[in-house]
Amino acid sequence: MFNHFSKILRKGLFLPLVLLLLGCSQEAVHTPEWAKNTTIYEVYLRAFSKEGTLEKLRERLPVLREFGIGTIWLMPIHPIGEKGRKGSLGCPYSIRDYYAINPEYGTKEDFRRLVEEAHRLGMKVILDFVANHTSNDWVEMKDHPDWFMRDKEGKFTREVADWWDVTDLNYGNANLREYMKGVAKYWVKEFKVDGYRCDVAGMIPLKFWVELRQELKSINPSVFLLAEWESPKLHLRAFDATYDWSLYHLLVNVRKGKVRAEKAIDLVLEKERKYPANSLRLRFIENHDEKRATEVFGQEGFKPFAAFIFTISGIPLIYNGQEIGERKRPSLFEKEEIEWDKGDYAISDYYQRLIKLREGNPVFAKGKTIKLSTSSPKEVTAFLRLNGKSKAIVAINFSDSPVVSILRVSIDRLNLSRRARYSLYNALTEEEVLIKGEDLGEFKVKFKPYEPHIYLLKISGQGSG
Repeated sequence: MFNHFSKILRKGLFLPLVLLLLGCSQEAVHTPEWAKNTTIYEVYLRAFSKEGTLEKLRERLPVLREFGIGTIWLMPIHPIGEKGRKGSLGCPYSIRDYYAINPEYGTKEDFRRLVEEAHRLGMKVILDFVANHTSNDWVEMKDHPDWFMRDKEGKFTREVADWWDVTDLNYGNANLREYMKGVAKYWVKEFKVDGYRCDVAGMIPLKFWVELRQELKSINPSVFLLAEWESPKLHLRAFDATYDWSLYHLLVNVRKGKVRAEKAIDLVLEKERKYPANSLRLRFIENHDEKRATEVFGQEGFKPFAAFIFTISGIPLIYNGQEIGERKRPSLFEKEEIEWDKGDYAISDYYQRLIKLREGNPVFAKGKTIKLSTSSPKEVTAFLRLNGKSKAIVAINFSDSPVVSILRVSIDRLNLSRRARYSLYNALTEEEVLIKGEDLGEFKVKFKPYEPHIYLLKISGQGSG
């Protein structure tokens, strides 16, 4: 029974218990400054262009930088296994050789030029590091059969039965651990990549990640590690950021009307209290494992949810094609291109405004968050972001109906003068509202369906009374 409990706990199914036990008194690892106010753009090369190559991505980097992207995350770029292959092209997460580039994508020199161009533009590049499993015909398999997990009959196996195109690695083997560390160090040292998104990180012993972090930091002190896992303990010694899966699923339920809108900010604040201080979470409404955001949230309905993840703490993620409202999620096993020529570029403009807003106002990336009560908690979530003298009020209508809601702002807590006049500049509509400090106490907001209001708060003048 203990082993069963440990397995469940390791998978994160007892997250609330872990949060309670850990508390917020502990400090997260020191995260490089560049990661604290970046937007990550996930690229699936096979789908990104007709050619599906590193070179075509390199050509598009200036466009992505102008769009506001700070970090490129490349899904696995290595050769794909053939034994047990899924589909005609196979899954990029079934890796046959960690030290090679998939010929489908290009060459090592192509990759080197890509990283160099990204750095020239002031961008970072992180790779997908698939350390839990390899393809069933990995190049090291014949020489090192002891590096793999086996079932009771001695056959190679995997923990997730549906992943029949991979075999799990055995991290009880010291030589295997050193080999995998060598893989991660190779791409940082030889190609200057800026870090890794670590696939199913919680299925690998934490000790491995702690040791790997130390060794990577000796090569590049600003290296960044993102765990595809949800666990507070990962922030203490190993990872700079972790996935916020539970927030994503809550937002889906808000969209379905199963959860009150105010619960969105409640969950964010709960995690800020219970995770180690300064923990970064990856925030998203779409990635390659989930359906497209426009399919889940709607062609207009995605807007408040996108605004939410760009105005709370953490690191926002965009999956290639999301920014044009692509509705079809590309297969991981076949060639299915993003239809850029059929995209909705009004959606692209919306995302760009959110990216630029966050980039230009650090209060959204680094500020303190305080929940605001509203008269419409079922439809509206509202909160303050504070960073020194910078203040912002965010109020979002997640519903498909117009709403008139009263926001209750604590004037004294914000150290605002009741006599002063304040400017509320709506960063999305570029409209300005002038309001007396005393009237901020109960501030009426009229929302259209799916409408966010993002106000930058500034003092306008001193009243006489």
